[in-house]
Amino acid sequence: MSISEQHSAGESPREHSASDRRSGAAPRVTVLMTYYNKGRHVEAAIRSVLANTFKDLEILVVDDASTDGGLERVRALAAECDAQGGPRLRVLESAVNTGRAAAANRGLDAARGEYIAVLDADDIMHPERIAKQVALLDADPDLGACGSHIRVLGAPERITPMYATDRECRGVMLFGMPVIYGATTFRRSVIEAHGLRCIPGWRIPGMDYLFALSVGRHARYANIQEVLLEYRMGDNNMRHGRDPMDDRFALERATFDFFGIPATDAEVDLHLAFHRMLRGRYDARRVHALRAWQEKLVAWNRTHGTFTPDVFEAELERRWQRLFHLIADEGVGAAMAHMRITGNWSFGKWLYAVKVGVRRMVG
Repeated sequence: MSISEQHSAGESPREHSASDRRSGAAPRVTVLMTYYNKGRHVEAAIRSVLANTFKDLEILVVDDASTDGGLERVRALAAECDAQGGPRLRVLESAVNTGRAAAANRGLDAARGEYIAVLDADDIMHPERIAKQVALLDADPDLGACGSHIRVLGAPERITPMYATDRECRGVMLFGMPVIYGATTFRRSVIEAHGLRCIPGWRIPGMDYLFALSVGRHARYANIQEVLLEYRMGDNNMRHGRDPMDDRFALERATFDFFGIPATDAEVDLHLAFHRMLRGRYDARRVHALRAWQEKLVAWNRTHGTFTPDVFEAELERRWQRLFHLIADEGVGAAMAHMRITGNWSFGKWLYAVKVGVRRMVG
């Protein structure tokens, strides 16, 4: 689908490149940035790309009808790059807001690089990120997505580590990103050969996760075991101000459909517990239902082999075990059921269950 076809009639995007008059071969890397009202941070994001040691690149900023004045900063940077003979900075503008997924698709359509390095407009990439990811992709032609650890900026600041190998990534990808989209460089030939795009009408958080899963159907994952991205957490994030329970339910529904895992809506509700979201009241009966769902997932995967079995089962059990205190807060019956199923009757858990019971009687 062409760029103009993704807009309403008469709303085709305008592409501005301050260096359009410079000709030359396609760059090895397109740095793809979707932009909507992140004017406070977009200049720092772009300058972090310009500071990279890897120079055979273009920057492609896809503006999604921003209204905060940040687009003027992007245009000024494009002119600066042109004047200084730096990397090409192209801007795709839209007269209408289409959502992040559709904007990302316009960028994927327009990217020219052998590799596509994604960067969100409010994040910062480290100077060696592109060079290190390109080196790994060059060394392994079966690799389709190369990510890294990230440092989350916010309260509290923390590092989010990612599994190194494809085997590990596939073991946990039902529960979260195998590679963090904004810290990942993708092999464009894989994306184009299989027509991979984001779900165009997806307007809630999670489009990046589903896209990463689609790449994994055709190529392997890897994560460099270093922090190569600073991720900005706050009101600039898409999930800010939304209902996390409803968003997670919709994403889990789409994920199960993607993998072909049969699940009723009630089972999707149960699965939210593995993300520490208890939807509905948890009593002993529901705790047993959650364990049955866990066993169903294990049995399904042993038949289909979609997720690395030992990693997958260990991750499921880890998530089950860490639920005790959250479930115990629902009542003594739920706490007892969890302890009985797990076979863990430790003094600490008994004491916590008693405290919950007393608290409920007093309250």
